[in-house]
Formats: sequence, C-alpha cells, structure tokens
Amino acid sequence: MSSAQRLMFVSSPTAPQVELESFTIPTPGVGQVVVRNTHTQVSAGSETNFLRFGPQSYGLPDEQLRANIGYMTVGRIVSVGAGVAGFAVGDRVTTAAGHASYSLIDITPTAAIDPVPEGAPDEAAGFAALGDVALHGVRRAQLQIDQSVAIFGMGIVGQLVLQLARCSGAHPLIAIDLVDARLELAKESGATHVINPARENVVQRVQEITQGTGAEVVFHCAQAASILQSAMECAADRGTVVLTGSPPGTATIRLKEELLRKELKLTGTYESGMVHPHVYWRWTRQRNRRAFLRMLASGQLQLGHLLTHVVSAAEAPAVYQMLLRGSEGWLGVVFKWD
Repeated sequence: MSSAQRLMFVSSPTAPQVELESFTIPTPGVGQVVVRNTHTQVSAGSETNFLRFGPQSYGLPDEQLRANIGYMTVGRIVSVGAGVAGFAVGDRVTTAAGHASYSLIDITPTAAIDPVPEGAPDEAAGFAALGDVALHGVRRAQLQIDQSVAIFGMGIVGQLVLQLARCSGAHPLIAIDLVDARLELAKESGATHVINPARENVVQRVQEITQGTGAEVVFHCAQAASILQSAMECAADRGTVVLTGSPPGTATIRLKEELLRKELKLTGTYESGMVHPHVYWRWTRQRNRRAFLRMLASGQLQLGHLLTHVVSAAEAPAVYQMLLRGSEGWLGVVFKWD
C-alpha cells in the first residue's frame, strides 16, 4: 500500500509538540471518497489551545493526548467508493479533515465537503471553515449600512469579519490589535481606522471615531477572554457585542455600568445544530462555507495579503513553536503537501 503523511499533535504540560508521521493511504468504502490534499490551513487558536491546554480545550477526551487535529483542507478527489453521488474523481474540494496528505471523507447529507469554484486559490479556499465562523457572526449581528463596527483581534477570523462587515455596508470599521503588522493588514482588508491598545486608550479612541456614541456592534475575535470588558466599554448604548473567537479562560465584567445601564446585548456564536436550514434561520454551515468560497472566487473577499506562511508540512513542528510564542511575525499559516 502507498504511504501518506499526517501531523500528530502531542499534548504535554511540559513540552507539547507536533510530529510528522507516515500512514497508509486509505481505500474508500461505501459512501466515502479519498482526497489528495494540496494544502491544509491552520486554525491557530483552536490548534494551539490543544497544545497549551490539552485535549479538552479542543473538544477531545482528556486521555487522548495524541491526535491528528485540524479541520481545514483543500485538494482533489482521487478515489470514490460505491454509492457516492455528487462528487467524482478529479473534483477540487475543501473538507474538515485533519492535517494530512490524504483524507478519507464520509459523504453524508451534513458532511463538511464543498466544491471549490474556479478562481478560488487552494491556499485560501481551505479557510472556508473560518469563513463560515466569521460569516455566522456577521449574520448574528444583523449589520446595517453605515452601522459603526469595532473588531477586537485581527487574526484570520477578525480580518474576515472586517471584510464581511465592509461588504454589509457597515461604517466606520475600526480594527483593534496589539500587533502593528496585523493592523496594517487590516487596512488592506478595509479598516477605516486602526487602534493599538498598547499605545492608545481604546475606549477613548472608539468614542472619538464614532463622535461620542461608541460602536454599535463590537466583535470579540481575540484569544483573550479578558477583552470582553473593554469590548463592552467600547459599545454604544443598546449596542451588541458578538463573541466570534474561542478564547479560553474566564472574563470579568461590570454588570451595572455597561451591561445594565447601556442595555447591551451579548451574543455568543458557536453554530451547534446549524446543519439543516430552518424557515427562521436558513444559514447553515454549508451555505456559509459556500458563500465564502463564491465571494473568494469573485474577489469580494481577499486572503492573499493575509497568508504570511505557506510552507511545507515538514516545517510544521517549527511553525507551531512560533505560534506558541505569541502573535508577532505571522498571521495566515498554510501547509503544502507536495
């Protein structure tokens, strides 16, 4: 049997690590396809959570200290099992499999496998899962034309929220991050204003930009739970704060000054159960992913400027050590499986 490669994540309180190992290319069974991945995309927050905080932070059992994780791939179908309809050998697709050169995918009505339209490059198309996360947050916010928006955290999700808010007609668009390089990229993504809280009073600056009202919608897209209090302080009276990131830990907030007196709405976004359309909510995860891919192919969404590391999968161990050191020097990370 031919050999493939995959990344194995090893959780440890002292020395978490990532290893590249070989495995046998699977044979598809009934209702399955095998995809030869050209690229897999890194979800930095959730994947480093596994390394920092253990399997439970990734939704796995505590005892599963070694796992092939990741959930964003793009490649071409190379073999198809019996009973598969709608997909064929040669189709270019995105999937929700782990970091590996080959993936075995079950074709079910709710499977996370989507055709990639012409014009959407492989290295960007695999981010469809994060496009879904960002688009769901923007939908939940119910943005209006000329509604003021502030976004905490200019990682990939924050940058996509920014671009989708721009497409929704929101204005002004305020990007907030501690890393200047990410703020510069946010300008390319459509930010009208940028704020680095290390140098400026973020609440005061948001008030100035919005002519004293505060931001009508604030998105929390950062990995720090403690930012929630600042997000609430930046929000306008009767504004909305939307949590689109996956920050571990606990947030401490003031109930009376912001939540009560400003009558704020706090909205969490996780998309559990969003696999079937409903008359009151038609936006399934599949529909969001495919909307992202369509907008990427048309040029409405741009990821090229956000991809700082498109590297061989052999470099993955060193890349994750970089991610664990902090947010400086990188943004979009993609592994090539040559």
